[in-house]
Amino acid sequence: MIVKSNSSPHTHQYSVIVTYDADENVYNASVPALGIVTDGFTIEHAFEMAEEAISLRVELARESGETLPVEDKPAELRFVAV
Repeated sequence: MIVKSNSSPHTHQYSVIVTYDADENVYNASVPALGIVTDGFTIEHAFEMAEEAISLRVELARESGETLPVEDKPAELRFVAV
């Protein structure tokens, strides 16, 4: 996912990991590099919520002069059978 802002030429890119929570019947979206956790009713909704949360986090960081972590490499996902 790439989040772009019109107010700055910088582009921030972060991995978003979505998993299903059967107990709550929602999809949880996490952005580990920013410590963001949100959810949605569908996978697409979870990604949309994560994108909105990332955009807000980037905007707040710019306003306060905070430096955000840079994610140089995307997260990897592997399934392990045991």
